[in-house]
Amino acid sequence: MDLQFDTEHTILGDSAERFFADNYDFTARHGRDAPGIWQDDIWRQFAELGWLALPFAEEDGGLGAGMVEISILMEAFGRHLVIEPYLTTIVLAGGLITGLGTPEQKSALVPAIGAGNLRLAFAGGWGDDLGAATTSKSGAGYTLSGARKNVMDAPLADKLLVPANLDGGIGVFVIDADAPGVTIRGHRTTDGGYAGDVELAGIEVDAGSLLGGNSDAENTISWALDRAAAAISADAVGAIQKLAEETIEFTKTREQFGQSLSKFQVLQHRLVEMKVAEEEARAVTMLAILSIDAPDRNRMRAVSSAKSKTGRLARFVGQAAIQTHGAIGTTNELGIGDYVKRLMVYETILGATRRHTDRYAAIISDPDIAGAGLLLAEGA
Repeated sequence: MDLQFDTEHTILGDSAERFFADNYDFTARHGRDAPGIWQDDIWRQFAELGWLALPFAEEDGGLGAGMVEISILMEAFGRHLVIEPYLTTIVLAGGLITGLGTPEQKSALVPAIGAGNLRLAFAGGWGDDLGAATTSKSGAGYTLSGARKNVMDAPLADKLLVPANLDGGIGVFVIDADAPGVTIRGHRTTDGGYAGDVELAGIEVDAGSLLGGNSDAENTISWALDRAAAAISADAVGAIQKLAEETIEFTKTREQFGQSLSKFQVLQHRLVEMKVAEEEARAVTMLAILSIDAPDRNRMRAVSSAKSKTGRLARFVGQAAIQTHGAIGTTNELGIGDYVKRLMVYETILGATRRHTDRYAAIISDPDIAGAGLLLAEGA
């Protein structure tokens, strides 16, 4: 199997790098001294570049790209500390719309997303902690009640996708973020992003707000969450790469005992270990990216392997970067601390490192799964 990027993939990656190098300054936009106010100019440019329509089917108004293209963008996001709500709107919510929505719902939502006019947030958790709202029939529609803390990008969302208990199963409702009875208490996250505590106090919704009219959406939710976990792992790979590069450069310019730190053998070993960690994270993440449409157990094995392994590698690289830089690595003088915070958040969202380790261990305890090939056979 050829795992090399083709020309179009290379062009996409190069264009993303050029765009962020020329247009994105995390410190100026979202750093400690920045005003902390959302600005949608970059989001509009994402739309002009076609990134917001990228993974949606052409018949729905998208560009028909896949997870490989998404991973290329996400890795660039990690290298440049991009906090625009791409993961939540395009990957996670977009996956739910793709997997559950009727043609009419897709035609109403996808073009608006692609044009940059609609941002979404998923007001649910991961695994057994899905946090589904309660529902009751209300005429031809439903009444939703419930609460969820730390919903990623909720303060930026125009609509919320809410998983809710329904007829013995789970459905996903699309509701307006400013609807009567919806309360969002926004706050900044450790890495400079945005999140909010969401409360639904008897929200009245019509039957058309239920994606696909489906009360058995749990498998699709699991798939969409795994898709997002694979994508955010690519983001972490970008942050790990940047930390390794910055640390290597620092050792070349910082002198101790009359020679650069890069001359010290113990640090040479550490730098090599950081680069090896980067490549390990990239490899296991690519496996997850390529496994998103595999059978459920194979997909979950690959995604949890990536989230668990990359989480542990992220912790190692972050600690090694701080230790090599010394105390200055924890200050605002350098961007090292921002990348470490990015990776700290990665370890906790869409299933914490330990939870994915536990899921992976449970899956490979099945001999049939443990003995199966890691990649799908061609044509499977």
